[in-house]
Amino acid sequence: MNLHMIQRLVASFLVLFFLLLIIINFDEKYVVIPVIAIFSIVIITTLFLYIDNNIQKEYYEDIINNSTNIIVETDGKRLFSANKRFFNYTKVRTIEEFRSSYKCLCETFVNEEGYISKKMGELTWVEYIYKHPSEYHKVKLLLHDEIYYFSISASVSLKDSKAYIVVFSDITTQETYKIELEGLTVKDTLTNIGNRRVFEIKIKDLMIVSQRYNFVFSLIVFDIDFFKKVNDNHGHEVGDKVLIEYTSLIASCLRGGDEFCRIGGEEFAILVPNTTKDKAYILAQKLRKVVENHKHILPITMSFGVTQFIKGDDELSLYKRADEALYKAKESGRNKVMLG
Repeated sequence: MNLHMIQRLVASFLVLFFLLLIIINFDEKYVVIPVIAIFSIVIITTLFLYIDNNIQKEYYEDIINNSTNIIVETDGKRLFSANKRFFNYTKVRTIEEFRSSYKCLCETFVNEEGYISKKMGELTWVEYIYKHPSEYHKVKLLLHDEIYYFSISASVSLKDSKAYIVVFSDITTQETYKIELEGLTVKDTLTNIGNRRVFEIKIKDLMIVSQRYNFVFSLIVFDIDFFKKVNDNHGHEVGDKVLIEYTSLIASCLRGGDEFCRIGGEEFAILVPNTTKDKAYILAQKLRKVVENHKHILPITMSFGVTQFIKGDDELSLYKRADEALYKAKESGRNKVMLG
């Protein structure tokens, strides 16, 4: 019952109370009237409470039904109630119709590693979710030959302590994208390092994290000096061996979290998380010297451009700054590192 309703009821009680006093003082033979008045108050109060409770119930049901999430009440086996979004996904009209096809909501779960399944050890799926609230739970559902992915959470129902209110939030788009990314050929087929597609995805991810959490990262771009002469004088087969040999050498000098990608023929990029451009410059100088001193297959040198992500950068501006630094390294004689 809301505050406005309480105020109205209190006012009604006060008015009737004073009326009773007046009636009793005027004529005691009308003592029956107070009794009738009290019954009237009880009836009116009950009516007000009933109406108010129904209004509130309809209000909250309206909120739940207009939610973009699926919201159900279940004990983990039997489905008791569900909002409209549930029926939109399942394409049934009533709970009974759903029960005629499935004994349990969990029968729609796809049993796959990384997702909630019907049984989670000794616990039912809903018990496991409720007892592990700090974990991020995902479930994969098969509904009418359609695959959906949801994040999922559970709380105890206020109506029945043995039942749970379970919320399913659709993450199908995000999860499908992640799966597609994992299924991509993420390795360059020749050098076995990341390809350009991986570079584009990783640089976007780092920029999002950096903008949100003031996270520092740097970009190193480089290529092989006079690589065209290697192919022209020694052939493409030798050129491929040079690429394989020297990318393997550089990869051995990097940290596990650094992202090393081939973005063109002899052009490469390294994304260096948690690193300022000054430290990235030191790393690039180290790589330059390692390459110069290696001299396997053929002696080669490399030129490097280094820059750091600045708030407000996009992929193009960040890469352009590093590429311009690389161009300066080449213009100043090659086999050098320049900051951008």
